[in-house]
Amino acid sequence: MESSSEINVVFWTGTFVMLFLAFGLLFMVLFYQRHFAKMKQKETELLLKTALESEKKERQRIAKDLHDSVQSDLSAIRNYFLLLSRKITDNENQSLLEETKLALEQTIENTRLISYKLMPPLLENGGFIMAVKDYFETLSKSTVKNFILQQHLEDFVVSTAIGYELFRVVQEFTSNMLKYGSITECKLDIYETAEQIRIEIVDDGVSFDFKYSYSQSKGSGLQNIQSRLSSIGARLEQCEVAEGNHFIIYLPKKYD
Repeated sequence: MESSSEINVVFWTGTFVMLFLAFGLLFMVLFYQRHFAKMKQKETELLLKTALESEKKERQRIAKDLHDSVQSDLSAIRNYFLLLSRKITDNENQSLLEETKLALEQTIENTRLISYKLMPPLLENGGFIMAVKDYFETLSKSTVKNFILQQHLEDFVVSTAIGYELFRVVQEFTSNMLKYGSITECKLDIYETAEQIRIEIVDDGVSFDFKYSYSQSKGSGLQNIQSRLSSIGARLEQCEVAEGNHFIIYLPKKYD
């Protein structure tokens, strides 16, 4: 009997030890999987921030080159052209000169717009609000669409880095509207709640499902929107509306 009792004790003790070791091993596996997932997420976020920062610096460099070099050279050519046009008086050549002048002026304007889109000068000097206001005024004139900025905050100041990402998101949305949405009007509204800043973007164009389009998209536009918002801790929500599109960007209050 004692021998049988000892065997039972050894058996159950061994069983409990084996179960303890098994659960311990399972816990360690789950712990390291979770730790690895967190490390992977941090690595992905770091790579994303690095990529976005590299893109920003490259945009600044190209915009500066266009403004300081290409646009200056084109302006110098225009001045030489004006001097040349004063020496040519016959009608046939004057007509050719006028067409060339118009083409040159258009090239200068296109170069200026490209430089502006790459890095709006007001973004760093005047902040997000001034940059968007200027951008909307430029879009309204060049596209004959109605772009409206409504602000319900006395003071909306974010760091240059966050302002840059928000501006790029707005730029991606407006580019999609003009390219695919057939809009006539777009409104951007900024206001404050108890916990966050909300940026609402409403248009009257062709409706689309952002999540579905994002999952099916082969381009970089919608992916850029999601990546840029994630990099600054912001969240995007699409509201159901009868016509057009309505998006809300939620930006945490601690955005400086």
